[in-house]
Amino acid sequence: MNAKCGNMERATKLFEEMPKRDIISYCSMIQGLSIHGHGAQAVGLFARMLNEGLTPDDVAFTVILIACSRAGLVEEGCHYFDCMRHQYSIVPSPDHYACMVDLLGRSGRLKAAYELIKSMPVEPHACAWGALLGACKLHCDIELGELVAGRLFELEPQNAGNYVLLSNIYAAADRWLDVSLVRYKMKERGIRKIPGCSWI
Repeated sequence: MNAKCGNMERATKLFEEMPKRDIISYCSMIQGLSIHGHGAQAVGLFARMLNEGLTPDDVAFTVILIACSRAGLVEEGCHYFDCMRHQYSIVPSPDHYACMVDLLGRSGRLKAAYELIKSMPVEPHACAWGALLGACKLHCDIELGELVAGRLFELEPQNAGNYVLLSNIYAAADRWLDVSLVRYKMKERGIRKIPGCSWI
């Protein structure tokens, strides 16, 4: 609770006072550190957990991969993804792959992210493709963005967010005709963008 609320000082104090720390308490701290921009500390805490002899499960690896992605720690994320498979014999789930796609995509390694999706032993879900489309927008990769958006339109034909992302990729490149075509396609399919709102 304290970690999620941003009171990392209090969370750390409670964590260190625990007579015995388990996977759940470690993951709670790692997630809290990750959420509040302390990626390096999150990775350090994961390493400490391993040094204490605790065996990470698939959830723990999801938590550390997300932490690495948020902090842009590509090498660390790749290391733990390999450890999960080879050292702990955990078969990566679609969620683990989506975390890795997000990690590689955010860092600009779009081709590597795309190759990882294509190498998945199971059919990639929309989250993995969505992470890659977001990275295409971030790094203005129109060619790959079109390809990924096409796949997402098949998987989630009514998800307005995918159309908006592709439209934004075109807009950033001043391709206004393509922006209009995407908007027309949305209108034709009866898809509406959900307007943003604020509690303030």
